[in-house]
Amino acid sequence: MSEPWVTALAGDIRQKNHEAAEEYGRAQHYAGIVAERGGEFFLRLTDCLQEGMDALRRELQGDVTAADMMLERVRVDEVRILRARFPWVDARLKHSGDSLMLDYSKGAGTAGDPLQDHVTRSYTLLADEHGWLRAEETFSDSPQSYASPEELARALMEILFRV
Repeated sequence: MSEPWVTALAGDIRQKNHEAAEEYGRAQHYAGIVAERGGEFFLRLTDCLQEGMDALRRELQGDVTAADMMLERVRVDEVRILRARFPWVDARLKHSGDSLMLDYSKGAGTAGDPLQDHVTRSYTLLADEHGWLRAEETFSDSPQSYASPEELARALMEILFRV
């Protein structure tokens, strides 16, 4: 049998930390979902980017602004996106844990210096109570949230190819 003060201390801990412990358990559960499904999200994202680039290529075919464009799978967790001109684009999209990083340079004309006007955008993968993943902009005053790889792919295409 415990001393009364130990029982009182345990009761105080239960009362004051119950909500924090439950929140911690939920966060661990969601982190497990992200770890389990993050690679799948990234793979679908890159497939959607490829589909978008193919559609853009078809739409520009025969036009003076048509240019070589490719998505190169560097590793299972990294792709490189290139467009030769109008606009030129040199970008890398990387997946690591719960984050996606887009590093890119672009310009209105022909190929430029990829180190000049270099931009980095980051996104965090988050799980909801139903186990669905979404991506949310990181380090933004009003972060955009993307409910699917398709939504994020469209946003990335507009970031990279809109001048």
